[in-house]
This record gives sequence, structure tokens and C-alpha cells, in this order.
Amino acid sequence: MQVTEEDLMQAIAYPLPMRVIAEMLGIPDTMETWLLACTEVIARFFGAPNQHGVETLRTVERAVLELMHFFREATAARRKHKGNDLISLLLEIEEDGELLTEEEVHAQCVMLLFGGHETTRNLLGNGIYTLLRHPAETEELRENPGLIRSAVEELLRYESPVQYTTRVVKEELEICGVRPRPGELILFMLGAANRDTAQFREPDRLDLKRVSNPHLAFAAGAHFCIGNQLARLEGQVAIQKLLQQFPRMRQAQKRVEWVPNAVLRGLKTLPVAL
Repeated sequence: MQVTEEDLMQAIAYPLPMRVIAEMLGIPDTMETWLLACTEVIARFFGAPNQHGVETLRTVERAVLELMHFFREATAARRKHKGNDLISLLLEIEEDGELLTEEEVHAQCVMLLFGGHETTRNLLGNGIYTLLRHPAETEELRENPGLIRSAVEELLRYESPVQYTTRVVKEELEICGVRPRPGELILFMLGAANRDTAQFREPDRLDLKRVSNPHLAFAAGAHFCIGNQLARLEGQVAIQKLLQQFPRMRQAQKRVEWVPNAVLRGLKTLPVAL
């Protein structure tokens, strides 16, 4: 039997989330390569914002400005001819009787594009990588596809696509005896919290049937990820289809290389034998 080797990141994890979010925003598929390049530049900056030189910062700034310009034109076009895409919907959103400003619409589009691609890409890559390292659990999921929802939640917890996030202190407060000053940054280590022994039984064990799973892969509170349901659905559909379509899929190389990014945890490549 002939064995085919593919890089799962390039074949599925990279293009699929961008294709989905671009279609939702009403962006032509001919723009996807350019959009991927822009989001990649921004993602590298997010991982180590204080370790880049001036030229890198200019590259990031250009990417953001180009995206803002693109969505400015796209928004103007939707105002003339509204459709059933997400940009048209944003133009109709009201809060306390007021519509979003132009700048808010453009910023939301950039955020949805970036967030809808980067984190979901890592959910797919990290999820399949984790399953390939746990063949018994993978076989159980393949035989019982009804587990896919709890399985994706466990994969989000076990190998979190976002490792930490930050918040700026706005006023005097106390956290566990510590008094951060207004203006200081607080780091919330989501990846560590998702392995907290006080919250999870056997946190270092992959349990696709885990019932109580209050993971923080999408953060929490006022900043809970707006795209969590879309990411979950993409993860459920893509992972289940891959397992069903390629029952003999296995890791083609023992070692994998992770993207050097402290915030967004994801693989550079994931060669698999099909």
C-alpha cells in the first residue's frame, strides 16, 4: 500500500481557518495568501513584542495599516451594497442606541481576521499532534465520534493555543496579597491554569471524556473570546473528518518544531503519513 506524506499544517491547519473567516467577512479567496502573510507578521510580534528591532516593528505597523486600509474600503463598499456577510452585520450593530464608529468596525474586522485564524490554526495542529501521541485515545474517538465535543475541549485544555494573556491595572486592587499599581501589566498564564491540580483531576493526563472541564483556553469574563464557538466548530469538524478519512494517519517524524512564540503555541510543521 502506497503511503503519502503531507504537512498537516500547510495542508489543513494554515489555510482552513483563514478560508472560513474570509468567507464570513465576504473577502474573495484570491486575497487569502496576502491575508495569511499579514497575520503571520502580527503573530510573530505578539510572541515577543520587546525583542524586535525597529525594522520589524515597521513591518508589523505596515501589516496593520494595510489591513485597516483594506477593511476601510471593504466597509465603504458594504455601506453601498450590504450583503449577508459579517462586515455588513457589524455596520448594523448598535450599543445604547449608537452604531459602531468607522474605526471600531475596521478594528473589529482586523481582530476577527487575526484571532479567527491564528488560534484556530494552532487548535487544529496541536489537537492532531496530541492525538497522534495518544493512539488509544485516538482510536476511542474514531470509534465513538459522539465524543468529539468533549475531545476538543480537552485538547484545548491539554495543549492550549494561547499560553498567556495580559491585562493593564486600572485602579488600586489586591490579588493574593499583592498590590499591583495602576498602569502595570498582569500576566494571566492560561496554559498553566489549564494544568492546575486544584481545578483538574490528573491534569497531565489526556482524558477525552473529561466532564468537568472549566479550561481557560478562550480566557474568561469580559474578554472571553468572541470567536470561541466558531473555533470549537472548526476544530470538531476538521479533527473528526481527518480521523475518519485517514484512519492510518501517523506522525512521520518523531520530533516536531514549535514556532518560537511565547504567547501563541503552535507547530511550524506537522509531517504525517496517511
